[in-house]
Amino acid sequence: MTLMQATLEQALLAPCMEAVIAVTERYQFLEDHQGARVFTAYREIDHVIQLGFSEDLGGQTLDLENRGFQLLEAREGTRREHRLLMLTLKEIGYAPHYNPEFFQASKGLLRHLRNLGWPLGELAQLLKSQRTH
Repeated sequence: MTLMQATLEQALLAPCMEAVIAVTERYQFLEDHQGARVFTAYREIDHVIQLGFSEDLGGQTLDLENRGFQLLEAREGTRREHRLLMLTLKEIGYAPHYNPEFFQASKGLLRHLRNLGWPLGELAQLLKSQRTH
């Protein structure tokens, strides 16, 4: 092994270990919190989406409906994953609508959420029928 190969290997070791730790933490969290979900809900009247996290989505569904939202899709996820999504959206220029989890629905935001692997359900079809930017 050359000196350059050894240096590259050493440089990659820390990020690889961080990734392994993050994956391990995710699976441990999901084992301990089997109801934990990340989700997308949509309110048609003002075209607002909620990008949320809940440890008990079943209990939160009624609250969503009472506020006029329909749950579009959910999948198992972690609070950390939700927090990283919120930070990423802020960094790429998306400001929350009136609360940190609520955003004005747009096709541009949808594209970013799809690329980030966020559960979207029928959001694309809903936006096609609406006048959003």
